[in-house]
Amino acid sequence: MVAACVTVLVPAGLRTSGRVRAGVYAAAAGLLFALLDALTKSAAGLFRDRGLAALVHWEPYALLLVGGAGLLLAQSSFQAGSLAVSLPLIDTLEPIGAVLIGAAVLHERLATSRYLAVQILGAALAVTGIVILDRSPLVRT
Repeated sequence: MVAACVTVLVPAGLRTSGRVRAGVYAAAAGLLFALLDALTKSAAGLFRDRGLAALVHWEPYALLLVGGAGLLLAQSSFQAGSLAVSLPLIDTLEPIGAVLIGAAVLHERLATSRYLAVQILGAALAVTGIVILDRSPLVRT
């Protein structure tokens, strides 16, 4: 799913410019960073369990490829427009995407009952913080 989204977003970014390009590349980078989080968990588990034998699995190499692509898209986003456009998108999409990938693919479980409310509150505070930082004159320069 992430690959499909990035495959649509990158060509769309090539056909645009300015703030739109920065936003499209930032969205793609945020999604790749979310995937990178899941790959990091998987690769780290392999290295913990199998040591250097983990190098015969695909996860460490996918980690390098996805990380490099995410970094390239993030830097392209920063170059295409203001940080006020790109940084909030990356900072919002990465954790949300990572939680969704973790739940859907890695079968991670979200807390239930009273802890679910704490998680939702934490997510809302994080997004609020991103919005506040986005409005900072330091970011808008």
